[in-house]
Amino acid sequence: MDDIPVEKIIRSRRRSIALVITPDGNLIVRAPLKAPAAMINKFVNEKRSWIQKKFKEIKQRPAATVHEYVEGETFFYLGRAYPLHIVESGNNPIERADRLCVCRTLLPDIRHRLKCWYMQEAQREIYTRCMWFLMTTGYTPESIRITDARQRWGSCTSTGGLNFSWRLIQAPLEIVDYVIVHELVHLRQPDHSKKFWSKVEEIMPDYERRREWLRENERLLRI
Repeated sequence: MDDIPVEKIIRSRRRSIALVITPDGNLIVRAPLKAPAAMINKFVNEKRSWIQKKFKEIKQRPAATVHEYVEGETFFYLGRAYPLHIVESGNNPIERADRLCVCRTLLPDIRHRLKCWYMQEAQREIYTRCMWFLMTTGYTPESIRITDARQRWGSCTSTGGLNFSWRLIQAPLEIVDYVIVHELVHLRQPDHSKKFWSKVEEIMPDYERRREWLRENERLLRI
């Protein structure tokens, strides 16, 4: 792995080794608790071509968003761009109209306050979309939670719970729907086998287009 930098190795009670390329172009290895270092090195080297290909793809994608929280700066909500507008006062500390209006008193802690606002919005919007797909698919999770996950848009727990990152609320609704369907199918099919993708396609025939959009634009969905 000398010429393939590994950001970190995360060990857990998983059965196999998996590679994750973050939006910033870092390689994370997920490995079983007792997997020897030699086994991990061998796996990474075997995937060398795939890793280098992914690194190259990421370099060609739009640059990651870096916010300064100034007047007119763009923030996304369900795929629509809203210019930031600082107001002296208002009915709500943060309000979405034709612009994203934020009271000046929030500026010292604006990133945290925006994150809290996005989490509340995600709780409502993503839960509503989940309910729609529960009715249309018959798949029923044990729970639906909004999390602060940074590396995953969604996840399905071993106990049948679904987790979604609040950051997902910035993406267009069709992308939100794709992530929901992806995790719902994991309730029946825990891996990413052909059978899994076949089930996703039955529900969402154009899932590949939506998945590609998320890969290409995920670095824009930041606050």
